[in-house]
Amino acid sequence: MTVKVAFTPQAELDRRDFLARSIAVGGAMVLGFYLPPAGARAAPIEGQPWYRDAEAPELNAWLTIAPDDTVTIRVAQTEMGTGVFTSCPMMVAEELQCDWSKVRAEYASPHRNQVERAPDWTLQVPGGGDPTIRDGGGEPASSSGDKGVYRRMATNSSGSVRESRYYLQMAGAEARERLLLAAATLWGVPTSELAAKDSVITHAPSGQRATYGALAATAAKIALSDPSKIRIKSPDQFALVGTEQKNLDVPLKVSGKAIYGIDVQLPGMLYAAAAACPVFGGRVKSYDFNAVKDRPGVHSAVKFEGKGYVSGGIAIVADTWWRAKTALDLMPIEWDLGHDANRNTGEMIAANIDLLTKAGTIVLAEGGSYTAAKAKAAKVVEATYTVPYLAHARMEPGNATAIVTPDRVDVWTGDQSPDRALLRAAEEAGVAADKVFVHTTFLGGGYGGGGGSDQLRQAVTVAKTVNARPVKLIWSREEDMRLGERYRPMGIGRFEAAVDADGWPMALAMRTVGDRYDSINTPAGTYRNLVAEQAVRGLHELPYYFPVRHYDVHTLNSHVPVGFRRATGSSVNVFFLESFVDELAHAAGKDPYVYRRELVARNANFRGRDDWIKALDLAAEMSGWGTPLPEGWARGIAIDDRRRPSRATVALCAEVVTVSVRRGGLLRLERVDVVFDEGFSFINPLSVRKQIEGQIAWGLGDAMWQEITVKDGRVVEGNFDAFQVARMADYPPQVNIAFLKTDNKWISGVGEEAIPQIAPAIAQAVFKITGKRIRSLPLGNHDLSWG
Repeated sequence: MTVKVAFTPQAELDRRDFLARSIAVGGAMVLGFYLPPAGARAAPIEGQPWYRDAEAPELNAWLTIAPDDTVTIRVAQTEMGTGVFTSCPMMVAEELQCDWSKVRAEYASPHRNQVERAPDWTLQVPGGGDPTIRDGGGEPASSSGDKGVYRRMATNSSGSVRESRYYLQMAGAEARERLLLAAATLWGVPTSELAAKDSVITHAPSGQRATYGALAATAAKIALSDPSKIRIKSPDQFALVGTEQKNLDVPLKVSGKAIYGIDVQLPGMLYAAAAACPVFGGRVKSYDFNAVKDRPGVHSAVKFEGKGYVSGGIAIVADTWWRAKTALDLMPIEWDLGHDANRNTGEMIAANIDLLTKAGTIVLAEGGSYTAAKAKAAKVVEATYTVPYLAHARMEPGNATAIVTPDRVDVWTGDQSPDRALLRAAEEAGVAADKVFVHTTFLGGGYGGGGGSDQLRQAVTVAKTVNARPVKLIWSREEDMRLGERYRPMGIGRFEAAVDADGWPMALAMRTVGDRYDSINTPAGTYRNLVAEQAVRGLHELPYYFPVRHYDVHTLNSHVPVGFRRATGSSVNVFFLESFVDELAHAAGKDPYVYRRELVARNANFRGRDDWIKALDLAAEMSGWGTPLPEGWARGIAIDDRRRPSRATVALCAEVVTVSVRRGGLLRLERVDVVFDEGFSFINPLSVRKQIEGQIAWGLGDAMWQEITVKDGRVVEGNFDAFQVARMADYPPQVNIAFLKTDNKWISGVGEEAIPQIAPAIAQAVFKITGKRIRSLPLGNHDLSWG
């Protein structure tokens, strides 16, 4: 439903006039920013990162080469601080053999990915064989071309390198072969006599040289006779990949030129503020637009239905966002809160605890009877752990700018899944997908919460009502945190172990309870016995030796929408497992590092055993484990490799934290020593270090302060005053990072792998200092005073 009042903008533009004013090179939108002369148009232009049709010769969908040798490489993933605007171009440039100093990046086009199919590439590595068999991940050796031209555009699951590397290398290799063939044709020599390096092709016998820029136009027209003969490099041949390179997007960000979705400005633009029903699943019953329609700048009110995980609600449109938001806050709205309006955190936790008394769905039942083993035990150790819902708390609230006409839809937004955003915009606008153009901007934080597209749905719904004018919809911080989220699930884990007289485990019984994971992206039932994979991640396969293992799980479907958040299921289950192993070590009277090491060493069937032992040893050595510390200081250790049932690749990370706790209970993280699995090679080690350093801050917030609670069916925490993130003053003064070279594998990623270890390691150190065993997060809810 739409209610309109008379409104005269400063400049009314019809569609033709708007496009005439806005079209830049190849269809890009110029948003009031300086446009450099044609010779300097290397993306991104003044912070504008989105795709533009090629002005320079395009060698394939991934790259263009200008006459001045500038190489523009298109990136299918969304840059939100993870370095993909650098690491993805590095993989292309490695094979292209170009001058890295002349590489620029821009986003790939979701529209082009929708309408253009991928080439039928057969991916080869030196020595033959299937590279995906070797390392258990990535694109299959034969890519049939049944996907979009950019194949995978989602930025999730730490997969930007793991899932992209082979076809990005192939894109660079294919372009290089075109350039070599162009030079061979020009000079009448075989390609075998040519060498490509630093954007120059050389024919040593004759001394002839040509730059990529000079050859690009010819190379773009050449069709390779047999692309299957193209070879990509193996890690031992890398020259650029594996070197530290500064991120290409950082200069734009530190100078303030980077364009995020919230920065987009278009001629004649309107603004919308939205409010969804405060209880998930609710809707608008009635509203009184007449009460606010005469306020300055107010244009209209637009009702939207609940879709995805966002409830039904209403938006106010005005000439500024502040006027729209002020009117929205003043407008009387009656909500239909639904049947969940009386739910609260205490009741939901009680429901979880009740389920712990009942048998659940079996995930592990190995080694014999737990009951029989328990009857022979010298001692039984048991503990119950609780973790809360957690928000993503991204710095940039949800937003999208949209223009909707009968034959075309344009959307500007930062989205972790721009190809999925395109399909949702098409659905909402009621047009074919090939009529939708998503212009991907930089994204101010995602962490699994930036790919929902529900702010995009609302923006398109509003844009349909304003006669082809652009509308920017922005969620307030509170709207984003309370109603624009799919939270990390709350969970409870009950662990019980039967141990022998020396304290070594004879049997383990685990029972966990938690919400379902996002049924939109990953349906429940993807793992054994119809259990959601993320709910059991890390507990489905135990690195520690327990001769008898039993694990069952319950799923509690609350009204609170849950989904993927940085570290996903590991952030819950690693806290459970690593905390319990520490309790076993204490019950046995053994050092927690030595106890862990021995339990791993005894587990001959664990595929990562040797690497885990190396990582534990190195972390202990780096931290000075066992050396004296001041009173009130202690160390804690934790380890995980992000193992999951559906993937062979892992990313091992061991951490030792050094913590101080004053007698009054003030805790400070003083130092973190990190050992991180390198596998074959990193793409950009500098970016990896940045990622790990950022994850330490993230894990500290999770451990110390953060929780989402529910009262009267509604989320309580709405801003950073109530949902505290780690500040610079909270960051440890000393962080040491060492890379562990492991053989014959690519790791699964570096985007979230150092987070889960922080909380259990801190809790372990707190116990050493205070004698208080912390079994529920956040630690800030507990009295940590001692002495």
